[in-house]
Amino acid sequence: MLRALIFILLPLFATGCLPEEESDDIVNDQGDTVADPTLRLNGLWNGQLDQAGALRLLMYNGNVFGFDETIAFYGTAALDEETATATLTLSGYPYSSSDADSNQFVASGSPEDYEFSGLLFPTTVTDDTLVGDYESDTTPGGFTLNNDGTWENNSSLASLRGKWASTGYELYLTEVGDELSFREVSLATPATGCTSRGTIRLLDKDNALYALQMLERKNCAGFNVTNAPGYATVNVDGELEFFVRKDDELLYTRYASAAAAGTDTTTDDTADPATDEEPTDTTTETTE
Repeated sequence: MLRALIFILLPLFATGCLPEEESDDIVNDQGDTVADPTLRLNGLWNGQLDQAGALRLLMYNGNVFGFDETIAFYGTAALDEETATATLTLSGYPYSSSDADSNQFVASGSPEDYEFSGLLFPTTVTDDTLVGDYESDTTPGGFTLNNDGTWENNSSLASLRGKWASTGYELYLTEVGDELSFREVSLATPATGCTSRGTIRLLDKDNALYALQMLERKNCAGFNVTNAPGYATVNVDGELEFFVRKDDELLYTRYASAAAAGTDTTTDDTADPATDEEPTDTTTETTE
């Protein structure tokens, strides 16, 4: 009788000792589980608020980074599959430091709440459009966003390594093991000592986005931080973009490939952080 009881109870004890399976759920920065339909919004988007200016957005796994001429946005995105309605719940931060010539934009301070609601519809096989309205603490308005089509581009460390530049800055990237180590230096006169360093690693080689960790940024006009997470990507013009956040501060930067530009290390004097020109080339030259 005792032996029979042992055989009955043994599987129950064994089951109780098994480790719990890890959840495969994707969670956004706010700790909310991201539904599968929302992943369709993953990508880089260009657009406008109220049919004016230029807006650059990164949406990834329910998180949103956005930059236009006067405001930087951060928050969450969700897509209702039944109604094809995307909802973006964002905080809008004013720029505390912006250098249009160098394509470096820092936002911080007291945020304003924004709620975007837009209809998602396909415009081509790979691109989508979002059109709708928004409300903020101060005013309502409308918006249009177009997926720039770069999300499906492959990513590799080799395609980023080398020298990149913007007016007054040089960015150096080299492979170290399974990631890139980067260092940015200022060429400003008089010298400011503004510099940053960090790492970049692959997220998914089948997509255009990389994970970025800014280990330190110091002696700059803004965003002097340590251990700030973010993302990097290459846009349709072959420029390297950084989207970085630390607490209530946001940084957007953009660099041209020094190899592609020859000896000229300047970039276009764009007065805003969005890149809404027609696609030309989605790759950068690799500097060996």
